[in-house]
Amino acid sequence: MKNSMSQKISFNKKSNIYMIGILGSGMSGLAGILNNSGVTVSGSDAVLSIKAKQLIKSGVKIFEGIHPEKITSKISFVIASLAVGEDHPEKIAARALNIPVITYPEAVGILTKELRTISICGTHGKTTTTSMIAKVLLENKFDPTILVGSDLHELDGANFHSGSQNLFVLESCEYKKAFMNYSPSIIVLNNLDPDHLDYFKNYENYFNAFIEFCEKLPNDGFIFANIDDEDVHMVVQDMQKRGFPSYNTFTYSANKYQTSDFYLKDSAVFQKGIQVGQLNLSIPGAHNRSNALAAFSVCRTLGIKADGIITSLNNYKGAARRFELVGTFKNGAVECDVIDDYGHHPEEIKATLQAAREKYGEKAHICVVFQPHQFSRTRLLFDEFVEALSSANTVIIPNIYEARDTEEDKKAVSAEKLVAALNKAGTNAIHSVDFEGAEKYILEHSKKFDLIITMGAGTVWKVAKSLCK
Repeated sequence: MKNSMSQKISFNKKSNIYMIGILGSGMSGLAGILNNSGVTVSGSDAVLSIKAKQLIKSGVKIFEGIHPEKITSKISFVIASLAVGEDHPEKIAARALNIPVITYPEAVGILTKELRTISICGTHGKTTTTSMIAKVLLENKFDPTILVGSDLHELDGANFHSGSQNLFVLESCEYKKAFMNYSPSIIVLNNLDPDHLDYFKNYENYFNAFIEFCEKLPNDGFIFANIDDEDVHMVVQDMQKRGFPSYNTFTYSANKYQTSDFYLKDSAVFQKGIQVGQLNLSIPGAHNRSNALAAFSVCRTLGIKADGIITSLNNYKGAARRFELVGTFKNGAVECDVIDDYGHHPEEIKATLQAAREKYGEKAHICVVFQPHQFSRTRLLFDEFVEALSSANTVIIPNIYEARDTEEDKKAVSAEKLVAALNKAGTNAIHSVDFEGAEKYILEHSKKFDLIITMGAGTVWKVAKSLCK
């Protein structure tokens, strides 16, 4: 929620901002936007990365590790990643000097008050839909500010763009109700599935958070809703019961409803029942066609011609770690593609494997190296993970990536238990302990693989990079 401190803060060229956890996916983009606007930006992170080099080159000062001595009276305020605890030494140093400390969502919320904001939310597809909308706008005489959770080809490998117009395209995360800090003018609601239950505790709380967020729309705002998803449909119905204007609600359907404002029939795009274009995406998967239809709906309503939107979408290359072709694995006579994907929720795994089957064929032998993200998510969605992964032929599982997990979570589930359940379900599953073990198994059994996919929100992408060297 917004607090009184963030209400009093504004960004201007006299501001001197320090960012704790500056190299996070959202934080780094925000740092770039603020730096380009003339704000003085510095910050710290545990490990410097390629992202650090890009920001440093643009004039941002970044320090590796923890440096409370860098928090001086010259700092206007501090922005902290949600991953940073209250006992962080740099936070403590700021408080000692009475320097305001706000979170990343609170800082982004300030921007959303200043700019007309298109907020893309939902459990899955946020990054892809955000980047598709951004690409269409940039290629059709718009110049919005953009903040997305992945590096984009269209932004020269960056995850942000500083625009000249009063328009902000924003990927909006629901974790810890972060998006409740935002003031949207347009909301895109892709889909809803149980997630972040370590925070929300149950699906009802998770679902209600989206209703609460959608209620932030002003009466002259717009919502674009994927009514293929039954729970999204329920959110729309709830909004209309509460008086949100039906004429500001746009529905889209890639699968079921030809009564929607925008829908797909095969790959043809229809608006109000009239065919206006033909999708021919370079990235496979029904989920990506739905994401593209969401982008089409928004951009068409903003006044862009259908042909211009379709051309941009058909040329979309994908975001980093979203069914990204990393390269080719070669081992003797064996040669196969290596795909890396951020999918870490059962529904995302299903969508990725469906896309892989669509592109590589139903008979392709798919080897997945899946790194579970969080013990809590693995425990709470255990059966769903087994079902989703069972459509792969071989699944290699290293140890679970720990993040925000309790001792109870860690005792309740393990990679070995997931492997045992997959084998019982008829899938060839292996526990590799670490990435080196996964690579060793692939090298020893590579003759049967037609495609290798590394998948997860942790550092499993390193396996894909290593295999392609």
